[in-house]
Amino acid sequence: MKLTAEQIECINQTLVIKGVKFDDLKMEVLDHIASQIEYEMATTQKTFPEAYNQVFERWNAEFEPTRAFFSLRTYYPKLARSKFGNQIKLEIFTTFTIAAVLFCSFQLVSDSNTKLQFIFWIKKVFFYAYIGTILSMFIFKFLNVKSKVSSTYKHSFDARFPSIFIWLTLIFNDNIPQDTTNQNLFIPSMGCLFMYLLSTVYLGFKHYQFQKKFSLQYLFTTDSEIVT
Repeated sequence: MKLTAEQIECINQTLVIKGVKFDDLKMEVLDHIASQIEYEMATTQKTFPEAYNQVFERWNAEFEPTRAFFSLRTYYPKLARSKFGNQIKLEIFTTFTIAAVLFCSFQLVSDSNTKLQFIFWIKKVFFYAYIGTILSMFIFKFLNVKSKVSSTYKHSFDARFPSIFIWLTLIFNDNIPQDTTNQNLFIPSMGCLFMYLLSTVYLGFKHYQFQKKFSLQYLFTTDSEIVT
């Protein structure tokens, strides 16, 4: 049994009241809840209000306010924190992988002059990667400012935007570590930087991509309502 537009909007407003403010997360959760309500109505012959109450009761634990990562004041529903947590775990895993590959590659170089050349070219690559990231971030920032769509990607992207300038000293510093200890520390740190740059651009792109998808879905829904 398909839900009506009014019933779907009822679910949507309930999610907003429960603190699910990010459109990408709200669409995902709304789809799950609507499907479960439809299933309950079809299999148990319950009315919409009965199925609605039953399904939302099962979801109550996911809507419990939970403190956001790296914040003492901001709280999200548990399901939002879980999504942010999954993103952070993926980034940490990828960061360690990239840093480990660079570090192991560096250890295979035995000659000290070759090690310096290795670091020199690493700095060159990351310099251009940084410049490219800065340009991409300003483009996505411009596009996101005009966007009225909210998403977990945009939230994370906006939070990272100011911190990208912390890396300026590392990028534009021409000094190359001469001693082995600092060189061994420098290489993994560049791996961390690369992942930070990559993930920041990824977040901006994902929001832009979601915004297009959201706009198309909105137009499709509006057209359907007009036809009906």
